[in-house]
Amino acid sequence: MYTHARGPRADPKQESNSIFAFLPAPPFLTKEEEAGTSNIVMALQKTLSLLLLLLLTLLGLGLVQPSYGQGTYEGFQRQHVDSTGTGGTDLYCNRMMQRRGMTSDGCKKFNTFIHEDIGTINNICRTPNIRCKRGRMNCHAGVVRVTDCRNTGGYSPYNCRYGARASTRRVVIACEGNPLVPVHLDS
Repeated sequence: MYTHARGPRADPKQESNSIFAFLPAPPFLTKEEEAGTSNIVMALQKTLSLLLLLLLTLLGLGLVQPSYGQGTYEGFQRQHVDSTGTGGTDLYCNRMMQRRGMTSDGCKKFNTFIHEDIGTINNICRTPNIRCKRGRMNCHAGVVRVTDCRNTGGYSPYNCRYGARASTRRVVIACEGNPLVPVHLDS
C-alpha cells in the first residue's frame, strides 16, 4: 500500500526525518507521477531549507548589529545619571553603586553621578568639540551638579564602602551618534 510520496512505507524512522512526512501521498500514482512528485518534494525541501537559513541569517545579523551609541547611551545613563537624587552622602554612594551594578564584580574604585535631567546632559553634546583623554575629538564640556563616589575600603561585592563628595563642576563627556548623545564620562 502506498502511503507516502516515496513509495511503500519501509522504515518509520526514515519517514520521520522528512519535514513533509505529514503530507499524504495520492492513493494511485504511476511510476512517472511518483518520480515527479518525489522531485517536487525534494525541491520544496531545498527551498524551505534555504528560506530557513536566510531567515536565521537575517535574524542573526539583526541581533549582532552594532547599535552606534544606543546601548552605550543606556549604559551611560545607568552608570552616571541620577536626575532625581541630590547625592552627597556616603550612604547615597553605597546604595547607588550597589543598585546600579557597580559592585557586582568587585568594588569599582571611582564613579560620578550627575544630578541633572537627561535633556541638560544631552545638551552638553551640542557644545564645541574638545579633545578626549585618549585623543579622540568627540568630547564636550559642561558644568553640572555631581556626586563623586570613591572607594574607601572593601574589595568584594558584599563589603564595598564609598565616600561621597558633592560639587558643581566641569565634566567632559564623549558623545556619539546622530543625534549626538553622551556615551562616556571622560572626566
